[in-house]
Amino acid sequence: MDLQINSKSHVPIHVQLEEQIKHLVLTGGFAVGSRLPSIRALAGYLRVNRNTVARVISDLEREGFVESRRGSGVYVVEPPVAEEDVKRQEVLEKAMDLAAARGVAVEDLAYALLARAGAQTPEKVPVLFVECNGPELEQYKAELEEQLPVTVEAVLVEELEDRLEERVSDAESPWRLAVTTFYHVHEVEKLVEPRGIETFALLTEATLDGLKRLAELPDGTAVAVMGNSRTCTENLLRSLEGAGLDHLDFFQIREDDEDSRARIGEAKAVVCGSISAQRLPKLDLPEGVEVIVQDRTLSKGGVEMLGRMLRRLSQTTA
Repeated sequence: MDLQINSKSHVPIHVQLEEQIKHLVLTGGFAVGSRLPSIRALAGYLRVNRNTVARVISDLEREGFVESRRGSGVYVVEPPVAEEDVKRQEVLEKAMDLAAARGVAVEDLAYALLARAGAQTPEKVPVLFVECNGPELEQYKAELEEQLPVTVEAVLVEELEDRLEERVSDAESPWRLAVTTFYHVHEVEKLVEPRGIETFALLTEATLDGLKRLAELPDGTAVAVMGNSRTCTENLLRSLEGAGLDHLDFFQIREDDEDSRARIGEAKAVVCGSISAQRLPKLDLPEGVEVIVQDRTLSKGGVEMLGRMLRRLSQTTA
């Protein structure tokens, strides 16, 4: 399930959001009878104006995709049949099923379709990705390689200086760009720019599934936000606070800090990444405390902007 807004697109924001919600309803991403996140939560998560979200919900209700229930929220209803949408979805599903049955990678299929249609297939660009946390570093590497024509070399912040000494000669760098999150952009720039490598910073966002569950919790619920380091915990907390969930009482717990771990008994729910969730049984989590897995993901708008930048770099050296 995914909702993302590209603020730099020529497509208006309300059109982007409306079409994405329609797609999720038609494909079962939002099941009939399920409740959508509140307008406040959606606006905070997507970083758009609440009035824009309210307009989209109103349009969707008028078109028969959702209905508002007073005092309860907005719910998905059986969508109207859109013949063109159904045909497109059927073609996509048949093509992907056939590719899987014949052992053809989806990426290879996409490139073959582009080539058959006469579109240029992009060459993969080598980039360096820098992050402080091992599991998130591997996750972000995979996200970039899935969404862009890049090969990513992943390195931890603490190992960056040594990697640069090993891989960068006086003549050239093996990477076209160094990519990191906004939390580390200054320390990465300090090391890579003297070597002639430009830095690109990406935002990270909380995923929608966890936000939906958090939005359903009663007002004043004590929610522990847990990570395996101070930086990871603070980054996750910022993502949640930016999603408009101010009806909840958040506090931090760090796996590497014994004093903060002692507060886990105060929590009615714990929010953490999937890696931390695997270690929760060792922390004496009280019975009945709900665990909400919330892995952060790279901002889709930021990834799209990075793609445009890489295309420009390729054109200048072609």
